[in-house]
Amino acid sequence: MSTARQSGPRRFHHWIDGAARPSEHTIERVDPATGQVVSAFAEGTARDAADAVEAARKAFDSGVWARAEAAHRAKVLSRWARLVEAAADELVDLEIAEAGKTIRVASGDVNGAVELIDYAAALCLQHHGEAYPGIRDGLSAFVVREPVGVVGAIVPWNFPTIIYAQKVPFALAAGCSVVVKPSELTSGTAVRLSELATEAGLPDGVLNVVTGYGDPVGQVLVDSPDVDMISFTGSTATGRRILDGQKVNFKRMGLELGGKSAAIVCADADLDQAVEGVMFSIFMHQGQVCCAGSRLLVDDSVADDFLARLSRRAASLTLGDPRSEATDVGPLLSPGHFEVVAGYVELAVKEGAVALCGGPGRGDGDEDGPWFRPTILDRVGRDTRVFREEIFGPVLTVTRFSTVEEAIDLANDSDYGLAGSVWTADMHTAFDVASRVRTGTLEINTSLEGQPQLPFGGAKSSGMGREKGQAGLDDFTEVKTIAFRTVPREPFFQGKP
Repeated sequence: MSTARQSGPRRFHHWIDGAARPSEHTIERVDPATGQVVSAFAEGTARDAADAVEAARKAFDSGVWARAEAAHRAKVLSRWARLVEAAADELVDLEIAEAGKTIRVASGDVNGAVELIDYAAALCLQHHGEAYPGIRDGLSAFVVREPVGVVGAIVPWNFPTIIYAQKVPFALAAGCSVVVKPSELTSGTAVRLSELATEAGLPDGVLNVVTGYGDPVGQVLVDSPDVDMISFTGSTATGRRILDGQKVNFKRMGLELGGKSAAIVCADADLDQAVEGVMFSIFMHQGQVCCAGSRLLVDDSVADDFLARLSRRAASLTLGDPRSEATDVGPLLSPGHFEVVAGYVELAVKEGAVALCGGPGRGDGDEDGPWFRPTILDRVGRDTRVFREEIFGPVLTVTRFSTVEEAIDLANDSDYGLAGSVWTADMHTAFDVASRVRTGTLEINTSLEGQPQLPFGGAKSSGMGREKGQAGLDDFTEVKTIAFRTVPREPFFQGKP
């Protein structure tokens, strides 16, 4: 294996055609909490990426996995889940060191990955088609789903394990072969998960990982005619560039992009419950979450009371060692990302927002590192940049409303449509809001309830396609109609036979 523990950084090679492949150059990853180099990833070349695609194409065309019995695929995926479960401590440690996650968030992600793999294994046995017997004049048909082919899975830095698990097991359950391109910042778990899949019995070439930068590695996946589908999670800007590149290739696309999700707190909501739900949706993993509830829309009649409660709770959260169970908030990804978040907060104040709590630093005198306290910005107008642009940090904007109609209008006044929540005691109001806010997910009196059975994806500029659930499997398939006759059709042409 490529991850033997050693005194220095853990070294990770590519995983191509069932074997580790080193590179001449490596990319070092610094633990954002300590500033120490913790991992060194192989820096992939265009040749590495092309070789991985070739291995995946060969494996798919051979049928060794694509035409394997569903029960066999289910068994391999189930064995994989057990191996991931056994390696949980190692994977959690990688998530903490590379992504800056707190131990509670990292543990939840690894446990969630196991659940996703198990669920994908179960879907193998539920994969079905449709039958249309006796349509007309002896004509019958089957409608079946076949694997789309070779999938290029591009995984972001913020949730390297869970987003990998939202893509790869479902593609494998459908019978596809996969080439994974993880973020160059958080590649460790993608390599380890793929090594464990081979150990579980996945045939060589069916699952490959090439670490490195988007250019050249990701670009090869996007451009290669041997890749049938791209499943990408990342920024809307990058998603648009990927789409632009398909004017010739016409690949299948699954895009999970940015978000600016709204949490709507009505006057009749359980305010204490709403405080906890709103905090979880924006401050978990330091707000570096695509579906974070980063816009709070609160009824003006309860706004002052609600914000006082919310600010007290936010200010009480503990920043510190991500490996401590007592820590609530870890560091941001990097100093560069810290500057982006800090810049947005400064901009918000210039645009007229009122900072109720938070700001840069840990607040304990130790200001080294990319630490940012949970921040709440009140009086944010709908025409400001911080209302409209994804900040990707622990920053909650607050906009007040007078009626539910106004709240729905504010929620929909966004280029994005990934998620959202509504907090109310009135179920009529709740379901009215849920049906009218244009998002892929809308939760009632809860937030960030991502479960394997529930499809996830966005509307508008938040992307296309779905991950997880039956829809997550279907996205990795092509629909084929197989028509046949039991009675010959009458001749159409009138000439002599």
